[in-house]
Amino acid sequence: MVHPHPGRPVTPPSQAVDQPPHALGRGVVRRALHAFGSVRFLMRASGLTFIAVVNAMIAYGVWQHHREAVGAAERATRNLALVLDEQAGRTVSGVDLLLTDLLTLLDVHPDGRSRGSAAIHELLRARRAALAPLAGLVVVDETGVTLHHSADTNPPDVAVGDRSYFAVHRDGAAPADAMAPQGLFVGPPIASRAFPGTSVIPMSRRWTRPDGRFGGVVVAMLNPAQLGTSLEAMGGGGDGTATLALRDGSVLLRRPADKPADKPDSSPARLDGWAEIQPLLSAGREGTLHTALPGDGRPGIVSLRRGRTHPFVVITAVAQADALAEWRRDSAVWTLMALGMTAVIALLTIHVERQQARRDQDQVRLARASRRIRGILDSMVDAVVTIDAHGRIETFNPAAERMFGHAEAEVLGKSVNLLLPEPMHADHDRSMAGYRPDAGSRIIGSDREVLAVRRDGSTFPITLAVSAVRLEGRLEDEAGSRGEEGGQCVFVGVIRDITKRKQQEAELLASKSQAEMANRAKSEFLANMSHELRTPLNAIIGFSEILDSEFFGKLNDRQKACAKDIHDSGKHLLDIVNAVLDMSKIEAGRYELTEEVVDPAEALAQCLMMVRDRAQDARVDLRNGITDGPAGELPAVWLDRRAFKQVVLNLLSNAVKFTPDGGRVTLSARVEEDGSLAVSVADTGIGIAPEFMEHLFQPFRQADNTVSRTFEGTGLGLSISKNLMELHGGSLSCASTPGIGTTMTARFPAERIVKPGETEALVVAALS
Repeated sequence: MVHPHPGRPVTPPSQAVDQPPHALGRGVVRRALHAFGSVRFLMRASGLTFIAVVNAMIAYGVWQHHREAVGAAERATRNLALVLDEQAGRTVSGVDLLLTDLLTLLDVHPDGRSRGSAAIHELLRARRAALAPLAGLVVVDETGVTLHHSADTNPPDVAVGDRSYFAVHRDGAAPADAMAPQGLFVGPPIASRAFPGTSVIPMSRRWTRPDGRFGGVVVAMLNPAQLGTSLEAMGGGGDGTATLALRDGSVLLRRPADKPADKPDSSPARLDGWAEIQPLLSAGREGTLHTALPGDGRPGIVSLRRGRTHPFVVITAVAQADALAEWRRDSAVWTLMALGMTAVIALLTIHVERQQARRDQDQVRLARASRRIRGILDSMVDAVVTIDAHGRIETFNPAAERMFGHAEAEVLGKSVNLLLPEPMHADHDRSMAGYRPDAGSRIIGSDREVLAVRRDGSTFPITLAVSAVRLEGRLEDEAGSRGEEGGQCVFVGVIRDITKRKQQEAELLASKSQAEMANRAKSEFLANMSHELRTPLNAIIGFSEILDSEFFGKLNDRQKACAKDIHDSGKHLLDIVNAVLDMSKIEAGRYELTEEVVDPAEALAQCLMMVRDRAQDARVDLRNGITDGPAGELPAVWLDRRAFKQVVLNLLSNAVKFTPDGGRVTLSARVEEDGSLAVSVADTGIGIAPEFMEHLFQPFRQADNTVSRTFEGTGLGLSISKNLMELHGGSLSCASTPGIGTTMTARFPAERIVKPGETEALVVAALS
């Protein structure tokens, strides 16, 4: 017989009938499903998935770290440029104000144009000492001859007509990119003739004669190193560079320096790569750029910033290789960690796979092991209920019968859910099904408060303590066959009715809620009252201002006086409403501080200006005690500017109000030995009686009834000030002698003093 398909094996007829093709396919599918559904396969798949996830997370972390490294470099160059620009701007503004003030003094001083005047020399020396970056002040007449110099009473007989800072004012042809607002000229660094071996940055202003002719110049010589103090405080710029230059490319300051500072060039240095930078600035391309480093050509991160109030350009840069050096080291470490974790996870997966078979066998034995709990004492005062592993009630003592209203015979063999409210059934069933004796349980060994149900359907609160008892021995399973050696787990519940205790707790909560509602109603009333009063008060103040401006017609003196009284009374009442609202916010804990770095000397000077008119009207001498020492002695502070000024204004206003005609009020500030900042307001007023000192900072309180009738006020100022100081972690104290005067002192803790170099970190933390 010829085989129909040569080379193909012949299947016996009986085998072909017993194993049809579709049956063979179903067998393969069943075996594949069994393999895929096995615990062994799932563990292997989980291990591989975990390895993939871990490596993906590490890869993402490396990528994210790269982004953070680049972002950190961008922020560093940007912040460094901002700090250098702000410092240069403040220095230029300070010099401009100083020169303007000096020109005014020279015009009125009889020795202003007398060469070598000792009085003018002392004036120049004092002005130079008041501004740290200044190296010297020079006054030059219209011929270029030096009239006065801060370094010497007898100025050197040197003609400076060839100097650019003199020629631009004399000729009136100053380049626009070298002039600051209001006519201040800023020149490139020059070698100092007064101090050989050093270089200075000249800043000059024109000295105009009364008839408008050119009368000379006043010149401030700046020390270039002083412009970079913020860079040294911030670590010198790290691996990058920072340059401050004029808009013509002349370098004023470079960190790190290319040459020793004690060897100035005869001509100003030019900025590296100025040909590439100038077109960017001309096109308005300021900010942080990824471009080639100026004068270097390597890829880098460059921040450009052009001063708005001064003719400076700030360039900060860092090479990308330097910025990413730490990232490269970290990436290598993370790669090694990924390899190590891959190996560890693979070994753990193999170990867990081997242990799973043993764990399954143990769980089967634990599921079969059960025993009944015996020996429950029916004489217990508390209700005791025992249930088996399936949640069926096995014992029900008399105390439980009295508590729940069920007879023991009625509940035996039934589910314990009979004693629980319907919403708790599912949670209880899950707890029973998921309980494992060796795994622990949140309901075993703990005293819980839950709700229970009586026979009549009413619910009541109980405390439930559950313990598990393991009874050793051999048991028969539900089918009647003998079980394996093991034990049955029985749960014993001890129950206590806490209805009376809950009623007492409810009464306490109700009392507390009523008190909170009363306090909230008070706060809402104060807020609504303040809002409702502000609207008509603003209208009254506005109409009184319209009347005083005579918009609707001329007013006689009596009518104008009445309009002024209406305006002043409205403003006074609005201040009272605002004070009450501030006190309400503080009491409610909703007053939020807006903290920033504040120059206390500047803020205190503003407060003095705001109170000066009031002091003049009251004929009180208002003195600034801060000017006794250098302004630089007061460090910057981290606080809420508005709250700080509100405290100082309250203290100054009180001092002026309670000081009689001819009295004196002095504002001073100092740094204490413990590092705290103390701001004091001392007056020569009426003082405070000793018996009132303990009530001084209470709201709506003043010294006594006589004072209350003599002096207007709500008595909220000191209370608000004390609360604002406590929000800052500080304190407000008072020292007073009746008839002699009072000294109020506000102290800010040393933690709020801003150390050099901390300004940037504080600002970044506040913004984040």
